Amino acid sequence: MIFLLLVIVIISSIFPFLNYTHVSASTIYYARIMTSDAYLYRSPLDLDDYSNVYFLLPQTYFVQLVGSSNSQFYEVNYSSFTGYVKKDCVQAIVGVPKTAYLDNLNFRVFAEMSRDLRSEPTTKSGSSSQVAYIPLYNRNLTYFGSIAGEQCIEGRTNIWYYCKYSADEEYFGYVYSDFCDELPNPLPTNSEEVTYTTAPDFNETEELTSIPLENSTTGIVIAILCVPALIFVFLILKGTKIMKREKSASSEVQDYNPTK
Repeated sequence: MIFLLLVIVIISSIFPFLNYTHVSASTIYYARIMTSDAYLYRSPLDLDDYSNVYFLLPQTYFVQLVGSSNSQFYEVNYSSFTGYVKKDCVQAIVGVPKTAYLDNLNFRVFAEMSRDLRSEPTTKSGSSSQVAYIPLYNRNLTYFGSIAGEQCIEGRTNIWYYCKYSADEEYFGYVYSDFCDELPNPLPTNSEEVTYTTAPDFNETEELTSIPLENSTTGIVIAILCVPALIFVFLILKGTKIMKREKSASSEVQDYNPTK
């Protein structure tokens, strides 16, 4: 009887771990850029100065939602960048878009004014903001977005391009757009049809889902684990019987008195 109870206790303690496994439910969320003034921010602060802004995100494309930074900003991924976007500039969608980002747009510089790749869209800080020097007519420049900065030439534009310059290594920064060309004008838009949805709640904790094993698998695993359990119980009972036998023999020796 004791043997049977021990087996039942051991199997009962093991069985819950066999029946269920915890799976982390992770979903990727995207949101469409709905406005023409959606900045990709460097920090979740309502500061539109270029010290806190990478560039304007291209309207009709998408950002991947990473989390909710505060009541005003989402943390997002856009192409190879991680930053922040205002919640009222984007709308969450169902599923994953076919073309999320405005990628693979290359252009060139054709004048001296645009040969400096800078860490900010201005020349006023001089050489301290120079990231790299771009060879004239170079086309290894990948466009990501634009931003308003210094108007370097009187009466001309104040728009700078944020881009990647590929040379011996990859450099990121701004070039003055007035002497750049070979970008399509206007830039292509994304006309992909999507289904809009409510924004995800990033305050929820990970969902844990219990998944039962197949009956046949459960039976096999239980049978395998029962073998050491039975051996363990057998050894305990065997040890108990040996101890009882030794105790009984010891009692008989003590009770034996040859002088009687």
